[in-house]
Amino acid sequence: MALAPAYETTLRHGNHAVTLRASLRAAVALDDLPGGIPGAWDSVMRQTYTGIRGVLLATATDRAAAFSLLASLSNRPLASFTGHAQAACLDLLRNLIPKPDEGEAHDGKLITLGEYLDELFRFATVILQWPPSEIWQASPAEIEAVLKGHLERLEAIENTTGNHQLKTGSSTAYTPDRLKEVEELGYDPTFDRQALRALKARHNA
Repeated sequence: MALAPAYETTLRHGNHAVTLRASLRAAVALDDLPGGIPGAWDSVMRQTYTGIRGVLLATATDRAAAFSLLASLSNRPLASFTGHAQAACLDLLRNLIPKPDEGEAHDGKLITLGEYLDELFRFATVILQWPPSEIWQASPAEIEAVLKGHLERLEAIENTTGNHQLKTGSSTAYTPDRLKEVEELGYDPTFDRQALRALKARHNA
């Protein structure tokens, strides 16, 4: 997966402009809507005002600007708005969840989209130690790419140390030397390997 900044698109209508961002916050907010992201997609495809409004409020970087745009429609026909609003919403939804790399293997575990998003937040907090403000603004693709790079680096460290127990996934004895290593690294590589396996499971989300 190529790392790219969180996808953004701008919806303009009259004197209003609202930036929609494919962030983790947006993904969680959309997943919490009735029907989740598939329901939002279906509603936007049918150009329903409720569906478009839901996507705008869930993904806008400035909710006040989104409310202002929506309020400006109260005394105007919606026909001039729904067409390009639909295009902006669908553009955002298409770029919200990262697609798996072709040929990438997974461990066969099925997880829901909500579980995948929860794991991204948890891993970004515990493993990457990002503050919540940064995690919510980052896209799922950004978080996943950084996590993969971080965990691949751990695997490379494990391979160079020749720690057979870690590489085979067998139980690790927490000897004084092992505890010192964990303290110096600031994380437990055994936990991180489990996190990598769970992260790969998202390809069946």
